[in-house]
Amino acid sequence: MAEAFDGVVIGGGHNGLVLAAYLSRAGHRVAVAEEAPEVGGGCCTEESTLPGFKHNLHSNFYVGIEEGPIYRDLDLDKYGFRLTYPPVQQGAAFSDGTAFTIHTDVEKTVKSIVRINEKDAKSYRDLHEKFYSGMKGVVTSLLYSPPMPPSELNERLSDPLGQEFMSYNDLTMYQSIDQHFEDERIRAFFKILLHSFTVEDLPSMGLFLPRVFSRLTRFAVPVGGSVQFPLALARIVEEGGGRIYRSSRVERILVEGGEARGVELSGGTRLEASKFVASAIDFPQTVRLAGEEHFGPTLSQAARDYKWASHSLATLHLALEEPPRYASAAFEPDIDRAYNLVYGADDTAQVRECFEDVKRGQLPRLIGNGACNTLFDPTYAPAGKHAAFWWPFAPYSFKEGGADAWDERRDEYAEKVLEAWRLYAPNLTRENVLGKYLFTPLDIERRSATMVRGSHHVGAYLPEQLGVNRPHPDCSDYRTPIGGLYLCGASSHVGGAVTGGPGYNAANAIADDLKIEKSWTPVRPPGD
Repeated sequence: MAEAFDGVVIGGGHNGLVLAAYLSRAGHRVAVAEEAPEVGGGCCTEESTLPGFKHNLHSNFYVGIEEGPIYRDLDLDKYGFRLTYPPVQQGAAFSDGTAFTIHTDVEKTVKSIVRINEKDAKSYRDLHEKFYSGMKGVVTSLLYSPPMPPSELNERLSDPLGQEFMSYNDLTMYQSIDQHFEDERIRAFFKILLHSFTVEDLPSMGLFLPRVFSRLTRFAVPVGGSVQFPLALARIVEEGGGRIYRSSRVERILVEGGEARGVELSGGTRLEASKFVASAIDFPQTVRLAGEEHFGPTLSQAARDYKWASHSLATLHLALEEPPRYASAAFEPDIDRAYNLVYGADDTAQVRECFEDVKRGQLPRLIGNGACNTLFDPTYAPAGKHAAFWWPFAPYSFKEGGADAWDERRDEYAEKVLEAWRLYAPNLTRENVLGKYLFTPLDIERRSATMVRGSHHVGAYLPEQLGVNRPHPDCSDYRTPIGGLYLCGASSHVGGAVTGGPGYNAANAIADDLKIEKSWTPVRPPGD
C-alpha cells in the first residue's frame, strides 16, 4: 500500500515537526512518521508518579525560544502552546547554607551575588550587559542559520564585542568561567550549567559561556507540559492537509536513481514523497536506513564513528504535598522562588569528582539542576499539590551490572537521589513525598532511539561534532549526497535542547532548493 505526499519527515520530535509545520504553511502536504505512540520525542509529559501529576520526563526548560522565529512565524499560541517566565530564573544552593539567585531584574541578581562575592557580582553584570543585552540577537541569528566556519564568523563578527565573543573559542569551558569568577561556589554553578551540554573541558568549549549568558534569564515553563509544543506543531501539519503516522517505524528510506522517493514503514506501507524526505532522527541511523552505498566511504565512516555523550541524566520526579523548601532560604529567601535550581557541588573539585565517577561507571556524587513547575503553573498537579524534579548527572552503564543495573536497582538509586536532594531541601520527608519515579539513562534510550546510550543531546558536544562539523562538514548544511534527502534532527547544527533550530534551518534549505515561496521571513545570519 502506498500513500503520496509532497514531503515525508522521519521522526515526530519537535525538530521534525517544526520542519513539517513550516513546509505545511508553504502549501505542501507533509507526512510525519513517528515510531512512538505519540509525537514529541524528548518533549514528553506523563503522569509517571500518580494520576493528575504531570512530569516532563526529558525536556523541561524552554530557553529563549521566543527570541527565535518559530513561535512568531507559526502563531504557536493560537495552537495551544504558551510559555511563562518566572521572575527568579536561576538559583544555586550550597552545603554551607549559602545561596544566590539570578533574576530577570539584573539589579536584584547583583544584590544577591554580592553577598557571596562582590567582584563576582560585578563580573556577572558585565557579562549580562555584553552577552545578553549586546549579543542576544547575534546568538539568535547563529542558532537559526546554517553553521559557518570560525574563520567566516571572525570576519562577520568584526566589531569589538563580536571579537570578544569569538575569543571564547580559544578557551576551555573551565577557563572561560574561571577568568571571570573567583568564588568557587559561583564557579561550580556555571560549570554545572555548562556540563549540561558537555562533559569534556576542551579548547573551544568556552564558547558555551557567552551563549549561556545570552539566554540565562530567558528560561520558560511550558504551560500545561512540554508536550504542548509538539502537539501545537502537529495541529499545524494536520491543518495543512498533512498526516501524522504514530506508532510507525521507518524501516528504510526509498532511494531511486540517487533521489529520495519516500519511506517504507514497518507494516509495509510506503509513504511516497514527490519533493523531499527529511530525517529528524540521528545521522548514523539515517545513513543506515538509506544505505551506506548512497553516502560514500567518507560519510559512511563518519556515521559509524559518530560519538555519543559520555554522560547522561537520572531524573527523579516527585509528586508532593508541598514544594521543596531549601535550607539555604535562611540566607537567600528567593531561593524557594527560583525556577532552575542547581545544587550538589560547592567547588570545581567536587564537579570533577562527579564526572570522574561517571567515566568509571559508578553512581557519582549527585549534582545537577531541577525545578518545581507547579510554583509557576499549577496545572502540573491537582489543586494544592506540587510536582518537582531533579536532573543529576549519571553514567549510562555501570562498571558492575552494565546499563541493566538501572532496572535492577531502580528503587535503590531513586532513594539515593532523594537522600541527596533532602540534604538541600529537608522538607522532602516521607509524609511530603506522595510518589516518586526515576527516569534513568536507559529509559531515555528506550523512549527515543536517537538518544543512544542516554545521549540526551543526540550526540556528544565535542569540537569535532559542533558547528560545521555537526554531523560532518560534508553535510552540515542539512543536505545529503542523496537528492531530496535532508537532515533536520539534533545531530545537525544547532544540536540538542528545545530550540527547533535544526528543523527551521533544514526547512529553509528545502525551500531554497525547491524555490518555494516562503510564508516567513528567514533570520539573517550575523553580518548580512
